[in-house]
Amino acid sequence: MKTKESIQLKWDKKFKELEIKADYKYSILFKNKVAKANKSLEYEKEKLEKKKRSYLKKKEEEYKRKCLNEIRVMEWRPKREYKTEWPKIKPIQFAMELAQENSRLRDSDENWSGRCISCGRLCTWGEHAWWHRYSRKFQKICLEEENINLQCHNCNLITGPLWNPELKLKTNAEYDRKIDLKFWEGTSAKLAKKLHVSLSPKWKKYDLKKIMPKLIEKNEKLWATKNFYAPRRKWRAIWTEYDKRH
Repeated sequence: MKTKESIQLKWDKKFKELEIKADYKYSILFKNKVAKANKSLEYEKEKLEKKKRSYLKKKEEEYKRKCLNEIRVMEWRPKREYKTEWPKIKPIQFAMELAQENSRLRDSDENWSGRCISCGRLCTWGEHAWWHRYSRKFQKICLEEENINLQCHNCNLITGPLWNPELKLKTNAEYDRKIDLKFWEGTSAKLAKKLHVSLSPKWKKYDLKKIMPKLIEKNEKLWATKNFYAPRRKWRAIWTEYDKRH
């Protein structure tokens, strides 16, 4: 026979069971979040380590030259002049770096933060990953403005080759949906079509002598909107010098 106490006891028991299940479920979700955060931190750490090694190598060579020159002065010999080495970079990579900077300026607000195009999370400057919807290895569409957008490191890692294929497809589908909203309807289809056409051997390569001035002009206009911060590189002067050398 049911009583008030038995009914209350029954629902209390059900709630306790649910509480145990909820603890287990949310503990798993928390572990997954921690694992993602750790992967992102490892990625950032690896990037910084590479920068540090490159910086130290450059400075080591510079200090060696200064040391040798100081010894030459002490021995009453003239100083040796060293020419600055021009960076060994392919023209398409040079253009890609500028295109990525343009996209970074376009998608960042006055606080240098922006929203990930895949998950919508607000990212600070250090959390930005400028991801190509179709890989930069397809060099015939790597400079398309719609192909480069702000993305957080977590979503960028998900789309890598070692992650769950289903999750990768889901993230890419969300990216396609968002670029259609961001630019115009059919942007994702246009990019897919360009990729298909670019794989043809008859596809003409980028004419960088025409594209670079346009990218530089756009870069200068974008920097003008960020008047609280000075441009990091003088692209016009760099391109003029680069064009002379190559």
